[in-house]
Amino acid sequence: MTPALPRLCAAWVASALLAGCGGGTDGTGATPEPTAQVTSSGAMTRGSVILNGTRFDDSAAAVTDDRNRTAAQLADGMVVKLRGRSDDGATGRADRIDVENEVRGAIQSIDANANPQRFVVAGLTVLADDLTVYANAANFGALVPGVRVEVHGLRDAAGRLRATRIEANVPGADELRGPIGNVDTSAKTFTLNGNVTVNYAAAVFNPRGQAGAGDLTNGAIVEVRGTLAGGVFSAAEVDIEAREDAPFTGNAGEKQEVEGFVGALAGTAFQVGGRPVRIDAGTRFAGGAAADLANDVRVEVEGIVDGSGVLAATQIRFKRARLLLHGLATRVQLAPPLVVALGQSALVTDLTRIEARAASGGSSSSLADITPNADCVELRGFAAGPLFIADEIKEPSSCGDALVQARVGAVDTARFELTFFADLIARLDGAGVQFRDAGGATLNRDAFFRAATVGRLVKVRGDFAAGVLIGREAELQN
Repeated sequence: MTPALPRLCAAWVASALLAGCGGGTDGTGATPEPTAQVTSSGAMTRGSVILNGTRFDDSAAAVTDDRNRTAAQLADGMVVKLRGRSDDGATGRADRIDVENEVRGAIQSIDANANPQRFVVAGLTVLADDLTVYANAANFGALVPGVRVEVHGLRDAAGRLRATRIEANVPGADELRGPIGNVDTSAKTFTLNGNVTVNYAAAVFNPRGQAGAGDLTNGAIVEVRGTLAGGVFSAAEVDIEAREDAPFTGNAGEKQEVEGFVGALAGTAFQVGGRPVRIDAGTRFAGGAAADLANDVRVEVEGIVDGSGVLAATQIRFKRARLLLHGLATRVQLAPPLVVALGQSALVTDLTRIEARAASGGSSSSLADITPNADCVELRGFAAGPLFIADEIKEPSSCGDALVQARVGAVDTARFELTFFADLIARLDGAGVQFRDAGGATLNRDAFFRAATVGRLVKVRGDFAAGVLIGREAELQN
């Protein structure tokens, strides 16, 4: 275990360098203890615990984990819920940490050819991608049926588990977490994830003395531990998550941070990790804009819990910068599926949402209804290494302007050009080009190019011809 003092010193040094010690000392030379209460949840990074952009000192935290792991054993990719204190949003102290894996058991089947790759354990389909962390296994290819795994992850809008961490060869009882259905109080059974029957006749309910069989209602989230044989899970313990998670729900007026996939999006309201969220005109965005919000987009939301339990978002950070291409589809390939627009290839996965226009005039979810060199497309997605992965493809009723939103790859100030991806050039040398900062305020060309550095997210709108986007409008993004 790393001694507490060096870790605290490191946090103090980082705070001093980044934020002037968060407001200075208390007059004795010591850094004051943070006081503002905060709850946070999501996939952590080690060091001590970095969660949703805040580095929490975990040296005095009470850790709840059914494998009895200590704070020193917390690791990258684990999904945790945390209650602590932070005054500056950069550093803080964790008081309580709850480790929440989604499933533990033997792999039943694997599909390495799917996109994304996946396997089934305890009846639950687990999806892995380039952000998934592996432990006791080099990568997805090292997994085989029969290996016991523990999976941490985040549920998307369709309830699919997107793995943030996969640990192989794990000890401990079988475990499964999720919403329940088909509650039968006579048979003392319910189903989990729609296909596993849980028998709770001999189970103990947690929290002890607070939870019981009366909490088993359709849709409730539970965590069960016991033994899975065939399609029946014999539960020794049933955790009622609504009761166990009460300390992490957040009180009115408290700061809260939550990571997860957008779901139930309707106007300015949506959910993340089961938490209702709302945005308003004052919400700040990083890595995209309000228009980039869509179901199944992974975000980190920071805000204040209001009196009705809704998280009023002050800032939303996209886990991956949102990329956008709008223009004529010059190539559509069905196998392997991809679409080319503005000279850039967007890969299509099993999860890509497609809204095309069928020849009959109705809507279609098939790439086959997008005609190359005739139909325009709007491609939204993210970068996975050098690849542009499309998670949404729409065919608009008319083409309109060509548009790109992406990170700058190269800057040529002499020619007033930005390069996106590997070879998409946006030329901004026209006399009437409009330049704006991330808040929409007008900039002159020189100020814009000073800010449009390599790696900066920028949006350019204009006309695409001969492989070059001739820009009319260019806007910096946060």
